[in-house]
Amino acid sequence: MKQKVVITGLGVVSPYGVGVTPFWSAVKKGQGAISNWQPEGVSNYPVRYAAAIAIDPLQQQFPGYFPADYSVERRSIFGLIAAENAVADAGLTKQNSARWGVSVCSGVPEADDQTLAALVSVNSPQAALVLLQQRHQLVNKMGGFRCGNDLLATAIASQYELEGPVLNISGACAGATQAIGLAYKAIQRGEADLMLAGGGDSVLNIRTNSALVSLGACSTSQRFGNNLCRPFDQDRSGLVAGEGAAMLVLESEQHAKARGATIYAELVGYGSSLDAYKVTAPHPEGTGAVAAMQAAIADAGLEPYQIGHINAHGTSTPLNDVVESKAIEQVFGAAASDLLVSATKSVIGHWIAAAGAPEAIATILALREKCVPPTINLCNADPDCRLRYARTLTENFPHQFALSNSFGFGGINASLIFGVYP
Repeated sequence: MKQKVVITGLGVVSPYGVGVTPFWSAVKKGQGAISNWQPEGVSNYPVRYAAAIAIDPLQQQFPGYFPADYSVERRSIFGLIAAENAVADAGLTKQNSARWGVSVCSGVPEADDQTLAALVSVNSPQAALVLLQQRHQLVNKMGGFRCGNDLLATAIASQYELEGPVLNISGACAGATQAIGLAYKAIQRGEADLMLAGGGDSVLNIRTNSALVSLGACSTSQRFGNNLCRPFDQDRSGLVAGEGAAMLVLESEQHAKARGATIYAELVGYGSSLDAYKVTAPHPEGTGAVAAMQAAIADAGLEPYQIGHINAHGTSTPLNDVVESKAIEQVFGAAASDLLVSATKSVIGHWIAAAGAPEAIATILALREKCVPPTINLCNADPDCRLRYARTLTENFPHQFALSNSFGFGGINASLIFGVYP
């Protein structure tokens, strides 16, 4: 028999601070986190806005997570703090760790820009090797030159002595959703009793942000200022990057009840797919998005009409928003008119590899509180985006099931369905 899987702990590090309470309060109010941004030491960078985290207050609150030579790898530090937050929220103490595991996504390792620039300026491969050796002790141990992209997964497992499954996901913008989905499956199959799942990421560095600009994904407009992220709006111009981390504690129902845990919701369905179309664009017919949502609905044993709220991927890019809207129409048919659709990225920006984790938390809390948070900056919907988008906080919306979508670069798609826990 498949184990029931429930959510018992939530942890967030966001531009609003540490913890679920400031995050959810801001998301529910439609309080945007996007503001003016430029990379340190650079002027006139084409990207002018982002949802950034103020490091100084975080460093004062959690000094143990910031080594003396801290310079890079914000994503893993955010992830470790979010994990601590989730563990505390779940009321966990170390026990039976052989059946506890971790499943996370944290994107690509950050790089030391100074080292990159120095290496590029050296023509001799041998000289480059010598330079790397000389700088070895100067580069942060949590940086891209001294670790792989599994740092967050292994660090969490080590910190909490988790001896169960350790899953490190590389799934682009769908990665954190895949991490949560695979943790759910591991518990459902009886391979683990408890999993810490989610993600942490930051692309607010020159290398990664420039790659997003080169792909044509990032907005370089200054037209709307802090209101630049406009999912489903006809004036949207590209994603606005953010940073942060979010972690969820997943448990088998039996394990959670045995320890008297507070249960936020039940995770009832997961689906994933690949467009097999283009690295830089979704399939124009939304075939992969359709497949992921249908797989999640089938996995949950539901009919589309039973789902009341969708937390959309909603990137504010010209291609995604139309394709996702049409895919939802295709999956839900006549029931699409009864859905309320929201886009958390309008408020917190796009956390790239980690994006699905805070959106899953927002979906869970909306389900728990019988509400749907707003999609801000949606003034004039694109004519091809024909769904019911929640533009203001919708309260007293008694839905039993909600779906959260994540569709990543390369055509990777993932969907999760959460249900009210009785």
